Amino acid sequence: MTSLSSPSTTGPSTTGFEPLQRTFATHYKDTYRQPRLTQVDGSERAGRLLLLVEHSTPEVEDPSDLLKQLESTFRAVVPTVGLPEADWAIAEGLSVRIYLKLKGAPQPYAIHTFTWRPEEAAGVVFPAASPVAGPVDGALEPNQGLDPAAPPAAPESYSGESGEPAIAAHSPSPHATNNGASSLALSDAALALPDAAVQPPAGPGWAQRSRGWARLGLRSLRDYWSYGLAGLILVGSGAFAYALMRPCVVGSCDRIDQAAELYTLAQATLAGRPTADDLAVAQADLQAAIDLLTPVPTWSSHYEAVQGDLQRYQGSIAALNALIQGQAIAAEAANLSQNPPHPVERWVKVHLLWQQALDWLDSVPADSPAYDYSQQKLREYRANHSAIGRRIVAEEEAEANFSTAIQTGDLARQRMETANSLAGWQLATKEWQAAIKGLTLIPQGTMVYDEAQAQLRDYRQQLSRVTNRATLEEAGAHNYHQAVQAARAAAAYEAKGQWTLALQHWRQAVASAQQIPSDTLLAEEGAVLLETYQPALANAQSRLRNAVALQTLTTTLAGLCEGSATPCTVREEPSQIRVILSSQYAEPLRQAITPPAADGTFAFTNQLDPSAQQLIEQMITTSHQVERQMAVYDAHGGFVARYRPDLGGFIKN
Repeated sequence: MTSLSSPSTTGPSTTGFEPLQRTFATHYKDTYRQPRLTQVDGSERAGRLLLLVEHSTPEVEDPSDLLKQLESTFRAVVPTVGLPEADWAIAEGLSVRIYLKLKGAPQPYAIHTFTWRPEEAAGVVFPAASPVAGPVDGALEPNQGLDPAAPPAAPESYSGESGEPAIAAHSPSPHATNNGASSLALSDAALALPDAAVQPPAGPGWAQRSRGWARLGLRSLRDYWSYGLAGLILVGSGAFAYALMRPCVVGSCDRIDQAAELYTLAQATLAGRPTADDLAVAQADLQAAIDLLTPVPTWSSHYEAVQGDLQRYQGSIAALNALIQGQAIAAEAANLSQNPPHPVERWVKVHLLWQQALDWLDSVPADSPAYDYSQQKLREYRANHSAIGRRIVAEEEAEANFSTAIQTGDLARQRMETANSLAGWQLATKEWQAAIKGLTLIPQGTMVYDEAQAQLRDYRQQLSRVTNRATLEEAGAHNYHQAVQAARAAAAYEAKGQWTLALQHWRQAVASAQQIPSDTLLAEEGAVLLETYQPALANAQSRLRNAVALQTLTTTLAGLCEGSATPCTVREEPSQIRVILSSQYAEPLRQAITPPAADGTFAFTNQLDPSAQQLIEQMITTSHQVERQMAVYDAHGGFVARYRPDLGGFIKN
């Protein structure tokens, strides 16, 4: 395997690395042995030490363990071997990047960056005298070793509504070509970016010569103006020399190969699941490749080839920038989503940010090495975009349900205040039930959820009150209607003379009227009903007693007069009870009555037979039961006597 690159004024420096490479390989072999290293190459670019470590197949399953061993080996070897004498090697902190590569593979499959400080050497050489605090040997810190001049790391992508960063392990897999390069050559072009204007070529002594020519030119123009032609020749010669000294004008153009290797490195870094640090490293490498080729002038014979490469590199960095920009916007959207709930306006803003992130990632072309990664992020971002869309719908529905529930609750409160019938209380109950249902539809996690829960507790209390009142009113209305219906039935039975049924229904009517709750709307009307129904009940009771008594008298007379020529009958009249006796009973009764006493009553002078005596006693009993006069007539309609219960005797008028 060839070395990292050939020493040149513009390429990465490799001078003085041979002792470090040999000692590094020997120390690793003696310490770890597996996997067996086949080549170790060192180089320097932009103040960073690069180590390309090659080993035989297959790839290690977990590159991080091997990279940790290689870092430990470096920290152990450098204090005894040292570094090449150069300003970059004695800096306060040296950034070291290790590339892990299979033998014969075109590009590395794992990269690790860390920082080594000179004071660590003192801690190794003089451990007792110089206890220097430093990084733990072999530690793999995710953010160590980043070049201070590199662009800031892009924010991690986010997956899900929680905004947790989805961090992918850095283990790129090679799939890009190396443009025919068999070694990893890195450029120092990232140290200085060219200005937009044309710059003089870099190189030892150029600055001094430029300043000297400038002073000479000014003095010539000021003191020797008459020698204008000579000054013009001098200036023209300087411009010609400057044109020849522009990059890739004379001879070959190493910048093309160096930029191609940087491009290949960037492609390898972007493969797999790159982290934010990987994206920043690939961006720096692509920018360095672009910066190497941008200064090549149009008069260079390599200009056409350079422009083709530049177009490809610029397309790659544009795709990478789109990915980084999309992840940055996604991070902003995820941060805005934290600690919900949020108003609809904020969710709409987050939704738009996720859409912008999707638009950026959609612009990554299929031929970009970051395409697979961008597609993975696209799936995550689309899921987040859809989730936020559902959030917006949920918030809007929650606000609508809350507003409707509040309006319904206000209407239910008005119904309660103005209810003057059972229907009014029942309507208020339905309004409260509708308001409560609307509040229960508001899901947890929405902006109005807490307020809805507070309203829900109040509304349920109101529903309990109105339900109890509606139940009382319903009971009052039911009893009122029962009383009215029973009274109607009682009156109908009275008209038919069915006093037993009439009495039964009057009792039911009075009981139903008495069961109307006192604090209901029909309580007063129930009291009015009682004023009518209770006398009707008493009357029905009296009429039933009369009917029973008359029925008993009728039965007795029927039995006594059964064998006579004319039957005995009983007929009820408004003012009295008419009893018609057969002759065998009417005449003895007429003859037995004595002259009237002082009070007008008559007694019996003659002794009556037992049957007549039974008849007289039954009539007297019935008269007292029905509290009416009992008028006795013979079969021909002749008046016999009248019994008055108030006088307690018979009279003859």
